[in-house]
Amino acid sequence: MTDPNRLSQIETLWSVVYGAHGADPDKQSAAQHELISRYGSAIERYLLGALKDQTAADDAYQDFVLKFLKGDFHKANPEKGRFRNFLKVVLSRLVADHYRRGIRRPTRPLDSAVQVVDDRDEQQREQEFLKVWRDEMLTRAWHDLGEEEQRTGKPWMRVLWLRVENPQWRSEELAAALSEQTGQEYSSARLRVVLHRSRERFSNYLIQAVANTLPVATNEAIEEELAELELLQYCSAAVEQRKRGASESSQADSQDLAAPPQTDSHQRKDD
Repeated sequence: MTDPNRLSQIETLWSVVYGAHGADPDKQSAAQHELISRYGSAIERYLLGALKDQTAADDAYQDFVLKFLKGDFHKANPEKGRFRNFLKVVLSRLVADHYRRGIRRPTRPLDSAVQVVDDRDEQQREQEFLKVWRDEMLTRAWHDLGEEEQRTGKPWMRVLWLRVENPQWRSEELAAALSEQTGQEYSSARLRVVLHRSRERFSNYLIQAVANTLPVATNEAIEEELAELELLQYCSAAVEQRKRGASESSQADSQDLAAPPQTDSHQRKDD
């Protein structure tokens, strides 16, 4: 599992975008595949929700992929904000292009009533995009938790999924179900420990998924993005732990800087 305090070292989606338009053909192809495989399903879901037509959504998605493969997004700049905002603008333009091609605009100025409808449509698409993106971050966290379960043999995903699907069950019932699924004996006490650790892992994977979409993954930026996506409730304890860890690390660094260097006389005395 990735250390949650070393998220700054994780390759961000911006670096993947740059790699997808790089000079090295092999790296370019790998980066293109990575981005599409990561977020292709989220893009398709948003386009289908925005266009309300499967054929139109498929056409818009193919248009996005074609533009991406041609390198039309090579001027994307992480300094302008989060990857989510960049993707939202790109997809919004695809939706607008679809309507411009399919609907003849009136030659007279739009009256206020029509303008209000357009504004409401834009607000609805904004909310739809946020929901799709939010679901994608949760999907990434579940996926990573499942991968760790496969890698380690620990039932991290199964125990948490049992709790999600059966919120009314007591610890004894959850322990019995997990024992049956895994073939190992779980007492209520052991179940609670495993469930607690699973929640911690899920929270950190969710933080990692969100941090990966930010140009600079500071604790403040991560917390703000989690709050905007209404995901903070799932990992508030982990966020606070990261903030405390950063504060303690900063204090330790300050103490190290303030500590006087050891003199030769001290070294001789210690010897």
